[in-house]
Amino acid sequence: MSETKNEFLEEMKKQLDDLNYRWNIERNKVEAMTQKATAEAKKQFEEEREEFRQFRKEMQEKIVDLDVASDNAWEDLKEGTEQAWTALSDAFKKAVSHFK
Repeated sequence: MSETKNEFLEEMKKQLDDLNYRWNIERNKVEAMTQKATAEAKKQFEEEREEFRQFRKEMQEKIVDLDVASDNAWEDLKEGTEQAWTALSDAFKKAVSHFK
């Protein structure tokens, strides 16, 4: 059975909500750790956090685009949304793994 627009959209929203929740937890831990870190480590975290913010913004925009797309046009947006999700997930992993 093929996936519908609404099923895909809801899954993307759920994944983004879950990632945002995990990001808030990890960000708080890392921010606490960076209090004792070097200036270079703090700068590195800020750069990675900004990269994550940009990918998250892009993902949010893709979700809006999907939401307003017609039932016929959403398939054209699906691949770009999946690519945005992969980039966002990778940025999350990179941002938190650096300080573990």
